[in-house]
Amino acid sequence: MSNAILVGDVGGTNCRFAFAELSAQGTIDLHHSERFSVKDFPDFNTAVKFYLENQSVKPTKAAFAFAGPKFDDEIKMTNIDWIVSENDLRRTFGFETVVVLNDFVAMANGATVVPDDGFDILMPGKVNYNKPVAVLGPGTGLGISLIVPGNPLRILPTEGGHVSFSPQSDLEREVLLHQLKEMPYVSVESLVSGPGLLRLYKAICSIRGEDCLCRKPDEIVASAEANPKSVSRLAVITFCNILGGFAGNAALTMGASGGIVVGGGVSRHVSPFLDESEFKTRFRERGHGSWFVKEIPVRLIKAHFVALYGAAAMVLKK
Repeated sequence: MSNAILVGDVGGTNCRFAFAELSAQGTIDLHHSERFSVKDFPDFNTAVKFYLENQSVKPTKAAFAFAGPKFDDEIKMTNIDWIVSENDLRRTFGFETVVVLNDFVAMANGATVVPDDGFDILMPGKVNYNKPVAVLGPGTGLGISLIVPGNPLRILPTEGGHVSFSPQSDLEREVLLHQLKEMPYVSVESLVSGPGLLRLYKAICSIRGEDCLCRKPDEIVASAEANPKSVSRLAVITFCNILGGFAGNAALTMGASGGIVVGGGVSRHVSPFLDESEFKTRFRERGHGSWFVKEIPVRLIKAHFVALYGAAAMVLKK
């Protein structure tokens, strides 16, 4: 692994590190992947040091994806109080080359190299990177970026997950009114994310006068799988409905006629419920704008470590 670079994918809950290198066939191989909880570290540099202390390789190049916007050489994370800069990483670790980027820029970059069997097809058709393609998905937050056609492709990061939540059913209107008592502004991310699923579940429990038996998002999904008539099931289905509407909005506002790619760990967990939900209807029914979205392909990333591959490609394939 003498030519391996250090790569990382850092969200609001977990950070994952690995070494990446180009194979003889020109593909990217990942090695020594490890995941840590961000709450165990006071800052990003401490997390990097902890990972490298247990490795025999001292990399000279690195690429890190973060859940937050980039300004100049610096990332300010959205859901945790970490600020990371390329210059500081060079000084601290002696990297010759280091790149920090938004996680959904990395996700989008990785999605362009994932083979077809790395996706599930939600809406038929082949994603066309000769046209704009939006990449979005819920994790600790709700990320979204746009792949702009060209040679090379350009990827535009956005903070689109923070757009306001617009209810499309009686239940969702009740959820909005409930949440406005809890927070001054209800974004889509506040409901379509890991923490958002828990908020959604608690809101529906309150609306229906039922006890909140689940305390974590994974408990909600497990309960939804076990009992089709549970509040958990209704919460997950509502989550999928809102995600479908958000994806349709992204297609319209970004002009993403080449396709929509849905990623994020939470998407994989709720994917068994997508067919039962109104995801496809919410995506397609756009009033006078329905003609624009009716042929747009939608795919769900089922491959793992896509953001790591995307970050690695920023350095290895330059």
